[in-house]
Amino acid sequence: SFYLNDGMSILEFGAAEESYLPPNIKLNKHVGVGAVQSQMDSNPSITSSYVVDLNNVIEDVGLNNVDFKEDLEKGEYDAVIMANTIDFLNNPREVFK
Repeated sequence: SFYLNDGMSILEFGAAEESYLPPNIKLNKHVGVGAVQSQMDSNPSITSSYVVDLNNVIEDVGLNNVDFKEDLEKGEYDAVIMANTIDFLNNPREVFK
């Protein structure tokens, strides 16, 4: 919460029902990237979401999801967050690229 402020645009990898954000923060945009759409739909902070298998990465290309990649390339985010997700990634370096 030290780095996050009202009005920011956040990209969250591993999004689900909870986001580990400061309790009263008012974000401009909160894009969730997760495995289960119904979980992201239950998160009141998320403004848009993508179902992406974070373990489906192509070496030197990145995540294998065309729609998400196009939005990521044109989107601007103030912060990228990930909580309780990295432990489940088969190839975290490719995801972080």
